[in-house]
Amino acid sequence: QDNSCQKLTLNSKLLMLMETLESLFQSFETGIRMAKAEKPREYLKSIGLDYNELRIGFNSGQFHHNREQEFKDRFEALGVIEKSKAGVSKQGMTAYTVFARYSVVFPLLNQQNEIVNFFAIRFDMDTQQEEYLNKDGIYPSYPNPLTKKLYIVPTVMDCASLLQSKILENRESVIALQDGELLPQHLEIIKSLHELEEVIIIIR
Repeated sequence: QDNSCQKLTLNSKLLMLMETLESLFQSFETGIRMAKAEKPREYLKSIGLDYNELRIGFNSGQFHHNREQEFKDRFEALGVIEKSKAGVSKQGMTAYTVFARYSVVFPLLNQQNEIVNFFAIRFDMDTQQEEYLNKDGIYPSYPNPLTKKLYIVPTVMDCASLLQSKILENRESVIALQDGELLPQHLEIIKSLHELEEVIIIIR
């Protein structure tokens, strides 16, 4: 009975964390449509990606401002924010640094189609930076179990471009590596696709 209670508590915590990332990403999707988000929209246009066609958000880095401590604690547990080494701000409040502040963000999903990770591009820096929140999940999602042809591409950006082109035919899927790295979840996908006939790995 104790083990059952522990599992229930753990599952409840995991569910809360997934819901938290989903709700946060929804706020990013709203953010990219705001008047102040002209720069990220211009950046996406410059690389040929459309936030109306794909799930793309904008992280201004301000989502935790003026929020209750419980809200901040949840996102700190996820690694989305962390207490700043500066300690406290001028107002006497705890200062935080934010994951991928001022970036366009793409969601990575688990097998249950829940957001478990973010890929972000900090486009407005002298040297553009790309960051993942963690090592979990797949972009854009786990392929349909009936997939016959699977494309594996080096980056989220390659994957997003391929998705938007709409050239994938029925029973074809695409997934992105993380920083060009083949992770256990990629291998699990390949093994789980029992109808798979062909894997095409695209290398830059």
